[in-house]
Amino acid sequence: MTDKKSTRRNNRLRWFLSSVVVASIIIPALLVGSFQIAIRFQSEIIQRSQDDALALVEVLKEGLNPPLWSFIPENAQDLVNGVSLNASVNRITVYDAQGSLFVEFKKEDYRPEPDALKLAEDILRDNTVIGTIDLEYSLEPGRKIAWDDTKKILFITLTQVLFSLTVILYVIDRRVTKPLMRLKSGAHAVSLNNFDTAIWSEHPDEFSDLASELNDMRIALKGSFESLEDHVKQRTEDLTRVNDELVDTVDHLKNAQESLVETEKLAALGALVAGVSHELNTPIGNGRLMSSSVHATAALLKSTFDQGEMTKGQLAQGLDEILEGTALIEANLLKANNLVHSFKQIAVDRTNDMRRQFGINDFMLEIDSTMQHAFKSTPHQLQVELGVDVELDSFPGVLSQVVLNLINNALMHGLDGQDAGYVRINVTPLEQRIEIEVVDDGLGMDDKVRKRIFDPFFTTKLGKGGSGLGMHIVHNLTTGPLGGLITVRSMPGQGTSVTVSIPLNAPQDVPQESL
Repeated sequence: MTDKKSTRRNNRLRWFLSSVVVASIIIPALLVGSFQIAIRFQSEIIQRSQDDALALVEVLKEGLNPPLWSFIPENAQDLVNGVSLNASVNRITVYDAQGSLFVEFKKEDYRPEPDALKLAEDILRDNTVIGTIDLEYSLEPGRKIAWDDTKKILFITLTQVLFSLTVILYVIDRRVTKPLMRLKSGAHAVSLNNFDTAIWSEHPDEFSDLASELNDMRIALKGSFESLEDHVKQRTEDLTRVNDELVDTVDHLKNAQESLVETEKLAALGALVAGVSHELNTPIGNGRLMSSSVHATAALLKSTFDQGEMTKGQLAQGLDEILEGTALIEANLLKANNLVHSFKQIAVDRTNDMRRQFGINDFMLEIDSTMQHAFKSTPHQLQVELGVDVELDSFPGVLSQVVLNLINNALMHGLDGQDAGYVRINVTPLEQRIEIEVVDDGLGMDDKVRKRIFDPFFTTKLGKGGSGLGMHIVHNLTTGPLGGLITVRSMPGQGTSVTVSIPLNAPQDVPQESL
């Protein structure tokens, strides 16, 4: 099938080349020949017609002299009629000496021809004008004769050209077209990686030299192609091996990242536990101290009572001490209970990642109560400014992780080294969303750091406890399970503002791995 297509293409190419050669020879030859013949015959027609017209005028001048002298129009008319037998004569008008019409001839349906020859001559007798001849001589008959002659010449010329072209085309086909087709066929075979097909030419000419050069190129390409195949095969094997290694490396990195993320979560939870434990020490210690005091007072009262030495004043004083102690114990236990409740709610939310309905104000107060311990040992303050309370249907554990990470990030990075500062949380309910803005008045950051703040493993505390995953986790949790947006505004020396905007109803069908 391919050979048939190639043969048809070759035939079309040969026909095209032949047509181009024929057209390039015949068309210019005919145009130039016709132009030259037309110019030559045009000049000959005009010259011949002028000579014929002048001869007729001379004949008329001689023949009309006697009739005009004797004033016999009949004799003049016979001469005019005889001259008018010439097909080129359109009109003959003869005037007498006074300018009056003497005789006249006009062809039937006579109409003046714009390019006809018009001759006017005086008729003299003894150097005296006795009349005037006005002759209109047509060029059409001469043109017809010239055109007939032109067609004969063109036919003869065309016959000669066609004969010459036949010989030329035969020579071109044998010495040009066929060698070109062989060269084309050989080049096509090489393009199909068939390097064993030799390219040849019948005649020792330029095509033969070109065929020899193409054969040398074919042999060189064959060697290069074989070498290239081996090289490509080796490169493919190397790339396959490197790709497998990269896939393994990516899997290891992915596992390492997941492990680091979980470690970051657990570290944050551990820090929260440590902080809450520290905060619980005070009310529990106070409670134990008061319980010991109450126990000692009660033991003293019992001993005094058993010995029968108790007075009314001792009983009243002991009861007052017991009541005061139990009141202090109750207050400290209540404080500890509130701390445990807040911690328990946040810890349960963060470990279970369950979706539930919750009020934003109570949620933020739990965050405030839990995080106050982290600020007691610093010169900084945590401020929570609440708006109208709204209810969310979302993931409180995820949201608490986002807010706590932002607070810790502000303490660790924004307020690091500052003598005093604040972290303020602004809660702004909107129509279908809520915005939580965490603002600090700390160091701020430049554009270079701000643009990379959400990149994994990017940290300005490298080697100082920073993993570079905190803000990356915040971004993923905000845009993932919470279905929100997070924006950062900051300038060096002017603090940082991070705004988390989330819908009141979190997206449905959240992938479990994103929680």
